[in-house]
This record gives sequence, structure tokens and C-alpha cells, in this order.
Amino acid sequence: MTKLTIDDNEYEIDDMSEDQKNILNVLNVGSNAEALLTHTLQCVSAVQNMKSKELKKLLKGNQDDKSE
Repeated sequence: MTKLTIDDNEYEIDDMSEDQKNILNVLNVGSNAEALLTHTLQCVSAVQNMKSKELKKLLKGNQDDKSE
């Protein structure tokens, strides 16, 4: 049987009521959504950092071209 531990207490999932299982399902969906959003945020941040560096490099190149 599958067990759930909350505050050091173990509960058999098979022994839970349908309402309890539904709440557990909502918690699982929330955890999965949080993980996906965290991953998405990390990807967006990585692209932002990369493009900022790329723009700085290009802008510096433009300044070098003007000084020649």
C-alpha cells in the first residue's frame, strides 16, 4: 500500500476517503504546476541573461566602429 507522511504521521492512501484523495490530488497537481512554472522561469531568465550579454556585446561593437 502507498503511504503519505504528514508531520511525521503515516497515512495509508488506500484507506483515505474520496474527499481526502481529491485533496491529495489537488496538492499533487499544485506541486507539479509549481515545478513546471519554476522550470519555465529558469528558462526565461537564462534567455534574458544571454540576450542581455549579446546586446551589450553588439552595442560595444557599435561604439568601437564609431571611434575608428
